[in-house]
Amino acid sequence: MSGKFQILDSKRYYIIMLFFVVFVSCNTAKNKETSITGTNAVTEKPNIIFIYTDDQRQDALGVNGNEVIITPKIDEFSKESVQFSNANVVFALCSPSRAALLTGRYGSANGVLELGSNLNDNEVSVANYLKKIGYNTGVSGKWHLGQEPKDLGFDFSVIFHSNGAYYGRAIDDMGTQVKPEKHCDEYCVDRSIDFLKEAAKKEQPFFLYHNTQLPHMNGVLKWQAKQETLDKYNQEDMPVAASRNEDLSDKPKYLKKVRNLRQAKKYGYPDAEAIQKHTKEYYSVITEMDDALGRLFQTIDDLGLRKNTYIFFMSDNGWMLGDHGFTSKVLPYRPATRVPFFILGPDLKKGTNDRIVLNIDMAPTILELAGVEIPEDMHGTSMVPLLKGTAKNWREEFVYEGLGTYGGAKPNLTVISKDYRYIKTFENSELNATNFEELYSQEADYDEVKNIAKTEEGQEIIKKYNEAIANHKKEVLNK
Repeated sequence: MSGKFQILDSKRYYIIMLFFVVFVSCNTAKNKETSITGTNAVTEKPNIIFIYTDDQRQDALGVNGNEVIITPKIDEFSKESVQFSNANVVFALCSPSRAALLTGRYGSANGVLELGSNLNDNEVSVANYLKKIGYNTGVSGKWHLGQEPKDLGFDFSVIFHSNGAYYGRAIDDMGTQVKPEKHCDEYCVDRSIDFLKEAAKKEQPFFLYHNTQLPHMNGVLKWQAKQETLDKYNQEDMPVAASRNEDLSDKPKYLKKVRNLRQAKKYGYPDAEAIQKHTKEYYSVITEMDDALGRLFQTIDDLGLRKNTYIFFMSDNGWMLGDHGFTSKVLPYRPATRVPFFILGPDLKKGTNDRIVLNIDMAPTILELAGVEIPEDMHGTSMVPLLKGTAKNWREEFVYEGLGTYGGAKPNLTVISKDYRYIKTFENSELNATNFEELYSQEADYDEVKNIAKTEEGQEIIKKYNEAIANHKKEVLNK
């Protein structure tokens, strides 16, 4: 009898063990699938918040060394960040810059070189990729592309199109048209906060793409700051561009008729007082933007999101405040191409980095942080190695693709490095006939007024940079 019971016990043991193994295997498979789809993936995948301001030049931020501008909320929030002092956009115009950020690709490839253009049909945004692996995706604020947010992977969408009035702005709030009396940036910060509060309740990673209207001008080309904000600044304290009286004799002739100069003259440039008045207004709306974003930053901290969230802060392009006598952007000079940029993250050590980084680097960086394989057709490079301190052979230069026609600008391909800026302007979009060449030392000639292209030294440098342009034509433009 004892032998029989021993056999039964053995059978019972093996049956129990079999059920146990099957149970564990099923749950392991389920958990593995869960981490891929995104459910319960908050411990596996980081959250991403990307803040994209509009027309904010690199030095229009206190943390970047501007002792006049008042931006306490951004300055304080950025204290634990990695600050990038040499961040640039690959074309300084609203729509192309946003398309470049979302796709990681140049405008000539993704189809967006003009305001409000559609991305090419085969383009995929970073939000599309993140949504596919289970991310909760949201966009709030300015939208300046032909496609609607849902087409590019955003589920939550509270947007206003293009540029216009600060107050009473038409906003599409999840399909409902509203016209809030409050500032459009304040309204969209409110809705971004709503998104974060809901997202924090879910066991799902999220991606929030928050876009400000400010400091872009309003619909009648004014920086409409409140009087109480303007009163915080003294006009006589405002900086004035050293190059404001440049005669442009050593630059392309067409620049004497370009919109950047025509509009600047309407503002009273190059008169120093006119520039200071304008700068005071520009700084004032940035202070108001800072105040609005401060509420977003506070919510991030109140919800305890920093422990598993990467937060990016960048501008879509810079802005010229009398530099070379110009206003606006587009043209391939430092105040237009260089932008403020910093990143905060749970495993990042604060510090500064002077490597050249670009808005086309944002998409591949976000994808790598989220554990998504970076598509081979992205022109940008993931900055994760830079953030981890393991980067090797990082870019020493890049090509700025000034191929849009906004404001009457002639097409140019510009090579920008830490040492030089080589601007090659072409007669037409075929890019086969040179109109003008400019070369500026980035250290000896910070204001970019002394063109050394025709010097012996300059000619040697230009040979090297023309190789970079030839490579860009071949690899990106297919010309």
